Amino acid sequence: MNTSKARSAAQIYRDYNAAENKHDLAGTTALVAEDLYVEVNGVPQVSSGSDDEAAMAILYEIYPDYRREIKRIIDSGDEAAVIWRMQGTPSSKVHGIPPLDVEGVSVVTGNGLVLTKASLYADSSALDQALARAKHAKQGEK
Repeated sequence: MNTSKARSAAQIYRDYNAAENKHDLAGTTALVAEDLYVEVNGVPQVSSGSDDEAAMAILYEIYPDYRREIKRIIDSGDEAAVIWRMQGTPSSKVHGIPPLDVEGVSVVTGNGLVLTKASLYADSSALDQALARAKHAKQGEK
């Protein structure tokens, strides 16, 4: 990957998604700003690159076969709209969590090198439960 040339938010997101589907936490973390801001349905969820890494680690733990399919990207330079579908089967070690099968839209912003902001819009209790677990696990570290 050539980081000396500015890339569109869509290009960065495609690389992030590829790393995400490989469950490559170092790869996803390298593609987001340390002060990354993420909101889900207008509610702040993540406020740093390390928070994103913690949330992804929990998703991978809960859904060992987790993956996100990009259905469509509208590339607008430093912003992109992404229509996606997340899927995953809960681990046998986790109880009371439904399978993950969520379609949604993200509007992402990049600075040419990394993603700086993501606004996700989806209707998903499974995703909400996973993010809540990630937030709780992160607070337990403090």
